[in-house]
Amino acid sequence: MSTFNKIPWTLFIIIYMVVVHILEIDMAGVAGYVFLALCIVILFVEFFKSGDIKLLTFLVDIISSVGALIIATVLMSYLIFKEGKMPTFFDWFGVAIIVGDAILSPVNAFRTALRNLEIGSGF
Repeated sequence: MSTFNKIPWTLFIIIYMVVVHILEIDMAGVAGYVFLALCIVILFVEFFKSGDIKLLTFLVDIISSVGALIIATVLMSYLIFKEGKMPTFFDWFGVAIIVGDAILSPVNAFRTALRNLEIGSGF
């Protein structure tokens, strides 16, 4: 379980997006459905992972979330400005999942920490 918590799962979304653009795979078919399913599964995995409030796991989670945000921003900027392509629905969906993870994971870790200390979170 500790290895599971240290894996930055959101990077798999970015890897998938990069491979699809390099190989020029059409996301309108099965590849798009696989990507959507992967995004939803990774969002749940990251939310579940953020419930563990060990310091090292929390730091890895925060650093990987910020890193994923930076990489996703670079990827989208590259697509728009360098390649001259408009990002597709799948690109925006992947970035939305990454942004959602960067927002929800720290909130969930904070809520879990407050619950474990019996302070109450107010949510």
